Formats: sequence, C-alpha cells, structure tokens
Amino acid sequence: MKFKGLLILGLFLVFQVNSQEVIRFQDFSQSSDLVCPPIKKTGFKLYQNASNTEDINSLPDDETLESIKKAYQGNVNQLPVEFTSHQNSGPYKIGIWGDSHAAANFMTEELIRFIGLDADQALPTFIPPSMGRPGVRLPIRKFCQSPTWQMNYAFTGVNNEHYGPALLKLNTNIPDSYLWIDFRSKNNNMNQLKQLNILFSKTKKGSAKLGIQIDGRPEKMIEINNSLASYLSIQGDSLFGVIKIRLIEGGVSIDGFVPIYDIKAQVYVDTFGIPGATIKGWQGIQKSYIDSLKAPTDYDLIILEYGTNEGSHLPFNSTLYQQLLRESLLNFRSIYPSSSCLLMGPTDRGIWHKKTYTKGKKKLIKAEPMPDFLMYSKIHQEITQIQKDVGQDFACSSWSWQEAMGGPGGAYTWIKHTPPLMAKDLIHLTVQGYQETARKLGSDIKLPALIHLKEPE
Repeated sequence: MKFKGLLILGLFLVFQVNSQEVIRFQDFSQSSDLVCPPIKKTGFKLYQNASNTEDINSLPDDETLESIKKAYQGNVNQLPVEFTSHQNSGPYKIGIWGDSHAAANFMTEELIRFIGLDADQALPTFIPPSMGRPGVRLPIRKFCQSPTWQMNYAFTGVNNEHYGPALLKLNTNIPDSYLWIDFRSKNNNMNQLKQLNILFSKTKKGSAKLGIQIDGRPEKMIEINNSLASYLSIQGDSLFGVIKIRLIEGGVSIDGFVPIYDIKAQVYVDTFGIPGATIKGWQGIQKSYIDSLKAPTDYDLIILEYGTNEGSHLPFNSTLYQQLLRESLLNFRSIYPSSSCLLMGPTDRGIWHKKTYTKGKKKLIKAEPMPDFLMYSKIHQEITQIQKDVGQDFACSSWSWQEAMGGPGGAYTWIKHTPPLMAKDLIHLTVQGYQETARKLGSDIKLPALIHLKEPE
C-alpha cells in the first residue's frame, strides 16, 4: 500500500486492509452545497407519426370483481409474529431488503413516522452505492455521478463477483469517473458525520488510484493494492458532510458506505431496495466477504420483501421458487443467524382489460379477450404461502401484504380508493399506498413496542 499526503493534525483518512495508515487534512470548514457538473446527453430523438387510435384500459366493475373473487377461494393467514429483543445495548436496528417496493423508501420513511420519530432520530448504518439507479431513494442530501459507472447485481447471477450487504456493486475503470455525495440530512445543512467507511475493492490487475476530497479541501490520492474487501475510513476532529471520489487509474468497485454520525439515534434503519430484484440475490452472497468488509450485521429485525418479480416470470413454477427461497434463506441465516426475520410477501396485482378505439373514442377497433383479472393475484397468494411454509424452517415469520390489501382482487379496490393507493400499472403502489402499508405493517408487528425496548445511547 502506498499513500501520499502531508501528515498534520486535523481531519484524517485511514486506509485499512491489514494495517492502518494515516493521511491528514487541515482547514476545517462547513460543507457547501453540491453543484453537479453538466452531463452531455447523447443519442437521437425519434419522431413517430401521430396515431389515429387510442387505447382505453378498464377495470372489472364491482359486480364482476365480487363474482370472480367468490369463484376463487383461497386465503393465507398471517403467521403470528414473535420477535426477539436487542442483540446489543444500542438502539434497535432494522434492515429492510427488497425490490422496487422497498427501493422507493416511502415505506421506510412512514415506518419511522409511525413509531413517532423523524429522519434525524432514525439513522442508517449502511448506505448502498445505488446512486443513479432509477427508482431508488437514499437517505442522503444529494449526489453527483458521472455516467461512466456501472452496476452489477447479485440477483442476476451473471457476474462471478463477491457482493456485500447491498447485493450490488458500483464499478468503473474509466479515468476521471466521479461520485460526489452529500451525506448531510435533507432537513438541514449542518455537518453530522464524524466518520465514514467506504467499502470497495479494485477490479483490474495492478493498483488502483483514487482521489478523495472532503468538503472542498485539496484532493488526496490513495493507492489501492488489495483486490478484495478493502475499506477507507474517514475520521476527523470536526464534523464533515461532502465526499468526492474520483478514479485516477485502474478500476474500482464500491460496495457501500458506513456512516457514523455525531447525533444520537433512537433507532437505526437500513434499506436495501433494488428495482427488479428477487430473493436470488441472497444465493451468491458470501459470509467471508461480508466479514472481511466489516459491514454491520447486528440487526435486531430484518425484513425481506420479495416475490413480485418472481411472480412475473410465467408460467410460475412453485417447485423451483420453493427451492430458490430455501437456498437463499439458508445463505441468509449463515450471515444473520440471530436476527429476527420477517418475510413480506408480494402485493396484490391486477390486470387491465385493453380496448383500442379511434381517436376520440368514436369507434371500437378491437378489444383484447377478457383477461383472468386474478391471474397474478393467485400467483402472489401462492408465493406468500410458500414463504410462510419455508420461512418457518428458518425462524422467519410471514406477513401477507396481499391480505393487508384485502386479499386477491385488493389491487382493484386500492386503485379505486380516493386518493388511489395503487399505481396505474396495477403492480406498484402510490406514495399513499406505501404509507398505508407501513402503518398496517407497523401495527401488526407492534413495531413501536419493539423500538422502545431499550433507551437510546
């Protein structure tokens, strides 16, 4: 390992793999707001002739909905939820993994409000490097990112890589690729970080060189020789907020960020949501790599919210899904053996009946055959039942999101609600729908009582 920099008192970086070295910074200052560099947009704009037709989507009317719901009998009872107390003496710690439903972070934010806290009282202990991924909202103030970064995902199973808790990696080997992050609260502009660990590895032969800049101070270069599970610890005598990372040479892969704040938390909440993700991401994760990253693992409660994307692959194969879930939970428990576990099944899902008219709905051109309005509802109910059955073998409770929406067909009820609780795609929810879900979930698992088992540090 090689480090270049002036050794002086003040804010310092510690790059640690097997040993510890120090690069120190001076001139303490308050973080300034990020102003992102302009990014040139490429590509051609496509022009299409205006269509003389328009599609009209319709829902089943109330009478039809009641009829088809009665014709399909089935129910997944909620499994009684029993969670253990704290694993440590600090604030209660929750980890939420899932797909696009979790990635939007609306449920997490409402869960925090449900237990009577605000964002500055519920802090993250791990922030995934999913900046720039559409559909993801992170507990940071702002970020700027060059388009030269790429994401690899554990659930795709394409790349033979090691993955940290985020189940994704942010990679680049393009010189001058940058990632700037303002870790301050969205509620105020005061510096709150007293330490930040950046978890990463190099991805090409030879060393990798990074430029690190903190709150506008001169950039310092760090040379990385370790190929796996490295971390850079930024610490200081005063608080800081904005970190700028620039690749100088080689290739680097970022696994995530571990912030340590100066303010005291009453609860820690980490959200790891990836649009399109499935439980398969847990098959390839390795305990040895998690341990070498020194990533937090002491969660009191872990919620695994999956099933929507598994149910989208038709025809749905329940035997293969059961095997996938069992293998994934086995690996999950090797990393988080004592955390309370809740499997959160998929939402209810609907189907539109599509009809095509001439402009102005003057004439019906064609109508698709009347669909099975409960086709996905049945699949999601089967997924939830499998989660309930398999989960018990791994000390995981089950919560049926579909039943919380009223059972099969609930998607149609929720989209007709005022305001709508279901999004127009009949897959996702509106912000109000996610907030309603969080309140139902928080009430069912008695979350406020769990959170207040211990006083904050």
